This record gives sequence, structure tokens and C-alpha cells, in this order.
Amino acid sequence: MKMLCPHCGNALPPEAVNVATDLALCPECGRANRASICVVEDEINQDLLRRPPPGTWLRQEGEEIVIGTTLRSKLAWLLGPSTAILLWSGMNIYNTHCSQIITDTYSSQIIPRRFDLFQLPFGIIVLLVTAVLVGITIYMIFGRQEWRLDENGGSGFNGVGCFGKRWRFTWKDLTRIHTHTLRHIRGGTSYWLVLEGTSPEVKVILPGRKDRQQFIVNAIRYYHQQWRRRE
Repeated sequence: MKMLCPHCGNALPPEAVNVATDLALCPECGRANRASICVVEDEINQDLLRRPPPGTWLRQEGEEIVIGTTLRSKLAWLLGPSTAILLWSGMNIYNTHCSQIITDTYSSQIIPRRFDLFQLPFGIIVLLVTAVLVGITIYMIFGRQEWRLDENGGSGFNGVGCFGKRWRFTWKDLTRIHTHTLRHIRGGTSYWLVLEGTSPEVKVILPGRKDRQQFIVNAIRYYHQQWRRRE
């Protein structure tokens, strides 16, 4: 168990802590604190907060701390061409057969035609799949995750523009901050940040890049510990 002075940040040696009386005296700055608020439950890499990795940000806006990360992924550049081909194919099939329906309606008495009912539903399915892929591609290029933290707690957003998932939480409700790795049946892996104790529980997907994941997790843990030390 690691313990730090909440005032100067120096590590507290075992002899400076009296667990029975819940008292810790820092040998560096000489200040006394409750031992319980000096406990560091989660290791925090403050270098990540001082020098945010590419694609992340940390800034002050009024009384709020804003931390965030882009959700940009290289996979989007692979999905883009495939999506464009599917879109072109689906629209081509759909438009061709819609035109054929109109033509058959008005010229069936003049020119006998054969209409394939299978092709039109197939074109619609292709367009629907394409719409899903377009949404995923846009998310992987323009998506962002942003947290706004204040002295009471914070709020978050995950999505594109104003469209996406939002959540709120308070520091006093938090009992544990941890990450969860989910391995999918087909071999994919997703990483989640879980804030336990909140109602409802906050469970947010993290970006794919390891440095961006660590930045978000470190920032949330750091500001939660700052709140605990002020209490």
C-alpha cells in the first residue's frame, strides 16, 4: 500500500503513519493528515497528465477541467473504400430496379418485360449495410470522448458532433475506478472504463490506442484523488 502526503506529494514512510489513530505526519513538510486520505489506491502516471499523448487534451475552462481524446482509428481508412464500393453498388441496383418498376407500370401494355423481384430487396439490404458502415467510418474519423470535471463530479460525452452517449456522476458516489477488457468471440478486443458506485453505473468504451486509454484513466483517477484529499 502506497501513501502520499496530500500537501507536498512526497511518499510517507511506515513510521510516519499511525493507523490506529488514523494519523499521518509528513516528515518533509511537517503537516499532519488523516491516514485514510493519504492512501493511493491506484498508481497514477502524472507524466501523462503533464504531457498528454497525441490526440488527447487537458485544459481548464472556468471552474471545469476538460479532458478528452479523439476516437480516430486507422481502421477507418480501410473501411472507407469498402463503404464507397458498397454504396455505389447498392444505389446502382436500387435505382436501376426502381426505374424498371416505373417503366413497367406505364409500358407493360406495349412492351412485355421481365422484372426480377429478388434484386430490389437485395439492393435495399446493401444500402442498409452501407449506412451502418458509413456511421462506423464517420465515428472512427471524427469521434471524440470528452469529460468535464468539477469539484462535485463531472459529465462525459462519447460520439460525433452532438450525437452520442452522455453520462453524469458525482465524486461522493464513486467507490472504485477500474478498467475492464472484453474479448469478443470473433477475436476482437474492447476496453472499458468502469466507475462503480454511481447510479446508474458508468461504463464507457475507451479508445483503441494504449496511450490514450492510460491518459483518460489516469486523469479520472487523479482528479478523484484530489477530491478525496479535500474532503
